[in-house]
Amino acid sequence: MNKVIKWILLNRYLLTILLLGGILRFVNLGYSDFQGDEIKALFLPEPDQSAFNFLLDQRKGPIQFVITYLLKFADPLYWNQFLIRMPFAIAGLVAVYYFFKLVKNIFNEKVAFFASFFFATNGFLLAFSRIVQYQSFVIMFMIGSLYYLRNRKVYLGLIFWALSILSHYDGIFIFPLVFYYLYLYLTDTKDLKHKEIIKIKKIEIGKSRLFHFVMAGIIAVLLLLSFYIPFAMNISTATQNYWLGRLTGEVSTKLSSSKYLFTVYQPIYVIHIYLALFVLGISTLILKITSLFKPFKFLSKVIKKLPELPNVLETLIVLFWVVVPLIFMEVFVYIPGTHIYTYIIPAVIFCGLGVFYIEQGLKKLKYVSLIGITIVFAFIYLQMYALFVDNKQEYPWENEKFFIWTFSKPTPMYHLSMFGFPYYRDWENIQRFVESYKYKQVAYSTNERESISRHYINLKKGSNEAGFYVHIRNPQSFEDRILQEKVVYWASKYSPIYTFSKNGVELVDIYIMQTGTKEEVIQKGY
Repeated sequence: MNKVIKWILLNRYLLTILLLGGILRFVNLGYSDFQGDEIKALFLPEPDQSAFNFLLDQRKGPIQFVITYLLKFADPLYWNQFLIRMPFAIAGLVAVYYFFKLVKNIFNEKVAFFASFFFATNGFLLAFSRIVQYQSFVIMFMIGSLYYLRNRKVYLGLIFWALSILSHYDGIFIFPLVFYYLYLYLTDTKDLKHKEIIKIKKIEIGKSRLFHFVMAGIIAVLLLLSFYIPFAMNISTATQNYWLGRLTGEVSTKLSSSKYLFTVYQPIYVIHIYLALFVLGISTLILKITSLFKPFKFLSKVIKKLPELPNVLETLIVLFWVVVPLIFMEVFVYIPGTHIYTYIIPAVIFCGLGVFYIEQGLKKLKYVSLIGITIVFAFIYLQMYALFVDNKQEYPWENEKFFIWTFSKPTPMYHLSMFGFPYYRDWENIQRFVESYKYKQVAYSTNERESISRHYINLKKGSNEAGFYVHIRNPQSFEDRILQEKVVYWASKYSPIYTFSKNGVELVDIYIMQTGTKEEVIQKGY
């Protein structure tokens, strides 16, 4: 028992982060209907289409489809959202573990705790852990890759990097640290204890490490090429047009703003907290670099009063890890969307450093800093719980009260990528209802996104031929209105024959209409 208590105390920071992160990732995980691109991550090949051809037809790496393919054996219809999301939530929590260990190795346990708090509670990273999509595996593999490479486990490090890129191309953006750790692996001999044996051992160690680096590299490259060579040879025009559209903005008529999207996922004050702590976190690094130049030598006296950075070069390369995807996403990509997580992940390391500097600067006011940090962390954590776990109100589809604040519905004029938020419209029962009448109808219409409705309703979509009209209140399409004249007319005359309500509010209405245009329906006497 004493050993267990000692182990818990020794790992209290890591265990606390995993507990907090686990609650946010697993509680109410199965509540929501599939949303965003979750359905596109399911393994749903066309009839007579081979598994490999299905993978080649997708716009990204195969990992998420391999996972959903395996899950299909347990749930062929993908109706158990909790089960289907579980591997992605686990990957999200494992990523928290790797992130803590990595930052602890680079800096110290306190910085790891503070930075990992932001990692575990970041709106994007949390949302990714609560959906069926590739991001949580990209993140788990790329952070794991850095952790293993820093600890000179070159096989695991390079294989994890390959698996990250096989999950999505975003995995490439960790290359500044990957190259740095590989350079250290091949050249560093600091682990040799006796100087007199360094010259004898250096050549031998160098040859051994070079061999293992080459072998690990071959394995990683073969993993990548086994998929991406046939993928490159079979890229469809539609996929090329989609990529080009993301770069140019031609796939959307809406405005793209990473700042606005960040505030949708973390609405109240968090962006200001992030920016202030990030600037504070990089301050020591900037001062150290600046003091190297003669006109700024006087800064060295200031630096002596600041907490020491364990490794200035490594910290600088972590900053490059922020800058590279930041420039790519914000300069070269018109619609970066939620892919901004590629630079948010390393940025929160500096946020953690910022909190650490505050704590160190207020050593004489220990309890003041402790109370202040606790209040800020509690505010962020409760905000994330309200946004993603609690489902009494379903932000961003509706306004949600949070103490004295309100999370307001986002403005549809912006390009919105909505994932992971609470959302339930009971689509499985909508499907059952439609199936019970299906033999009498040939088409349907709805105000919901077609990628969602067509997964559940196996009918042609068209308002004149319908049939069924499925009206969703606060839909994922953000289009609450009924736009078709025929449906407006029918709804004004007839009541829905199926409704779904929550807390006394109707969320789904299904009408069965006569086929034809509005004028033809009127001529029939309806």
